[in-house]
Amino acid sequence: MSDFSSPAARDNAFKRAVAAFDDRHWSTASDLFETLYHDQQTPELNRYLVASLYQDQKYLLAEQYAAEQDPIYLDSAQHFQLRLDVALKNQQFIFAREFCQVAQADSWRAGGLAQVEAAEAAATTELAATQRVIAKQFYHLGDVPFNEQRQRLERARQLPLKLYLQGVQYLLVDPFLHPLLRADLLEGLMRLHVEQSVKLHWLDDQIYPVATGDLRPVNESQAAQAIQDYLQNDLGQTDPMLAANLQQTVTLQLMMLYPFIDRTITTPVAWVQTIAGLPLTTLLSDQDAKTMQSWQTTLNRYMAELFGAIDH
Repeated sequence: MSDFSSPAARDNAFKRAVAAFDDRHWSTASDLFETLYHDQQTPELNRYLVASLYQDQKYLLAEQYAAEQDPIYLDSAQHFQLRLDVALKNQQFIFAREFCQVAQADSWRAGGLAQVEAAEAAATTELAATQRVIAKQFYHLGDVPFNEQRQRLERARQLPLKLYLQGVQYLLVDPFLHPLLRADLLEGLMRLHVEQSVKLHWLDDQIYPVATGDLRPVNESQAAQAIQDYLQNDLGQTDPMLAANLQQTVTLQLMMLYPFIDRTITTPVAWVQTIAGLPLTTLLSDQDAKTMQSWQTTLNRYMAELFGAIDH
């Protein structure tokens, strides 16, 4: 429900908010922009709100609002700088590096990364004890339940790159870490444009070497694209509710199978039809059907762990 009785009232509130902003009355401006933003989440209001909160030294709140619409900060050098400033005030070093690596940030990347490195160096001096605690908890991620793993993973994104990478390399071979989190860490190396060879403990309990420079996003795998095509253009037309329900399951499965998705899902449509209990439109050999069923059983076990943790 709108907080404003008419477009005129909303327009008047916006003018007052901008006037407070221009007069550097940051607390007043942020309060007004927050009310406006709750009514309508436009890019302009998000940026005004984040800038007001940042200037009012409410850095954590500024980060929370900015993170809702990260892509809107890639349209100009000024907006890119604001998003980077907010991230660095919150020691969000890993996000800041990922943000600099986005294709649209090409023009500002070098300057942005230099600022991240300087902020990391300053934090290493000023927050050494805190970083040691975060790093120690990060490196022992597999010792705690899934929900705690997620929280520690989030805190670890406040570590400088060097400390973070040490932890990631250790965790990629930790058999006690949930495979969804291992996959997330691995895909994170791709977003950071880190190029090195790492070892990965995968779903079959084998350890594989992975060249991070060769990694591609989950949704760029052939299987992922074929599955999306089937869900949207085939099943989505005949049974949209079932297609929507399958989307979450398949998304999680693809993530857990990363980076060996195409090696595992060789018949994408049959894979989805098997999950849904639908008749197969592709003829499979007994061996292929058995292999696919075995993978589904493994993935279902990890999914049950995942949803059990979330429910608690």
